[in-house]
Amino acid sequence: MIISCIQSIYYTLKFKYKLNMGSLTMSLQLICFRIKNITIKLLSSYIMILALLFITLISLLTLMVSGNETTKNKGYDSQYYIAAVVEYHPKLGSNPLQSMQNNLPIYEDIIHHASQYDVDILVFPEAGLTGVTLPDNRNEIKTFLTEIPSPESNTIPCFTQYCSTVLNKLSCAARLHHMYVVVNLPEIEYCKTEEDDSCPEDLANYYNTNVVFNREGRIVARYRKFNLFGELGFNHTRSSELCTFDTDFGVRFGMFICFDILFQDPAARLIRETGVKDVIFSTAWFSEIPLLTADSVQAGWAYTNDVNLIAASYNAPSMGGGGSGIYAGRDGPLVMFMPDRPGTQIILSRVLKRQYNNCDIQSKKCSIDSNYQTFISDNLVLPYGKEKSPPNRNRPSDFRFFVDNSFKDFHVATMRSSDPDAEQHDDTLSASFQYEHDGFECAMTVRWRNENNNDTTEYNMFAYSGTRTFSGFVDAHIETCGLTTYKSAGAAAGHYCGAVVYYDPPKDLVTITGITIAARSPDLGTLPIPSTLDTSSYPLANDYYTFSKRTVTVGKRKMLEINMELSKPVANLVTFGIYKLPLRVNRG
Repeated sequence: MIISCIQSIYYTLKFKYKLNMGSLTMSLQLICFRIKNITIKLLSSYIMILALLFITLISLLTLMVSGNETTKNKGYDSQYYIAAVVEYHPKLGSNPLQSMQNNLPIYEDIIHHASQYDVDILVFPEAGLTGVTLPDNRNEIKTFLTEIPSPESNTIPCFTQYCSTVLNKLSCAARLHHMYVVVNLPEIEYCKTEEDDSCPEDLANYYNTNVVFNREGRIVARYRKFNLFGELGFNHTRSSELCTFDTDFGVRFGMFICFDILFQDPAARLIRETGVKDVIFSTAWFSEIPLLTADSVQAGWAYTNDVNLIAASYNAPSMGGGGSGIYAGRDGPLVMFMPDRPGTQIILSRVLKRQYNNCDIQSKKCSIDSNYQTFISDNLVLPYGKEKSPPNRNRPSDFRFFVDNSFKDFHVATMRSSDPDAEQHDDTLSASFQYEHDGFECAMTVRWRNENNNDTTEYNMFAYSGTRTFSGFVDAHIETCGLTTYKSAGAAAGHYCGAVVYYDPPKDLVTITGITIAARSPDLGTLPIPSTLDTSSYPLANDYYTFSKRTVTVGKRKMLEINMELSKPVANLVTFGIYKLPLRVNRG
């Protein structure tokens, strides 16, 4: 039609006005060519728009279908569920907001990657999106905070315009890949002073928060950290939240964050008052030598409470950060990871539901849906990203430990044979140790092989009942008793409170054949946990020791009696002892 119109103009000009036809012809041909190109470009644009609309429609239909598929009770009747935790090394930006923008697409990709293994629930660590270095100024903090709808609102951020980009994308990823996803976020909740007398002057509370999306992408749980570790500028709730949520695979989970695990409120209360047997633990844990390394605390806490613990940690080994795992209570660790260099790992395991926890079922293997990649064994550690290439094992470890400066106040005795000249049974030597202070009592006996006339060893026997500080943020009373190769070097060696050091255990350690520890405490409230560590920075497997506690009457008062015993010889032991979880004390 456009070409016909131009031809009509051409003949009119040619015969009526007798213009120079050569130049006119060339001009009109050029106009026709340009109009043709414009027409083609317009048609191409329309086609592209239609294609984009089609792709968008398909994506929306995929999410809609995904939502419909998630209504099925996946794995409800199975004896197991599949859990995955992410030991995450973040891609940090110049500020926390930039870090969130960097890490959000990586989180989405990890969710996709984990979905290939039929994962039911995926847990990310504390501070993975923002990094652990946050400003103290509340105006600066506010720039990267997110409003998180309450679970009671039944919000699916994937389909909700007013939700933030981070909630929208994580919700859509959980929905698309049909899994429960637990993510830690810095949260803002606005408040009014007339309704809440604890409302800050800027009319908002800033929380360190875990949010849980179900398979539909719906927010089903939200937990705000109660025991802050520094975190200046952030708030904690008036009272601790005992957070639980139910899943479509028949498991009820409890949840808390990092420093919470050491205290009665909320961690111990959660188990005691709700009865949950499966716990989500997001953490940015910085391991402290010799008693509070990441996997040792996780394994010990799971053992004492006899619960499944699903623990994901922030990875920063040069700062002492890292250590993730999945633990089956007194049945021991299912899979653990302690980093020796920076990197992200996806750690997976089948987890036996606690209602099926008996010897007959425990011995059976559970197959995974054949539509998904199968496990090589009951658990996997999958390097993610550029860490997929095998590390250089000849390179020294990057991992560093924080120093427990209270160790210098411990009562310590070198493990030395009480009678090296006496004939020992089976060529073994032994040493004994006793301690009593403020009502806390401990008696310990250690036996080891006399392999090289080594009546004096690299080990110290220790005990302590008293106050310690956690990096100056919290003071607490602790009680502990045990054996370790660690020796307090003190300030002369630069081991001041909060120092980060490389710890290389002594070589050619003696083989410890037996340890018996019996302790009594007047404090019935705080929980004791077993604390064990080998030269690879992992806790001992549960079949290496027994651990028990009970309330006894001594004279006219009740006391908590704790017993721990080594079950079989170990040649690479770093720490073996009882650690009573801290009891907060007010500063004078």
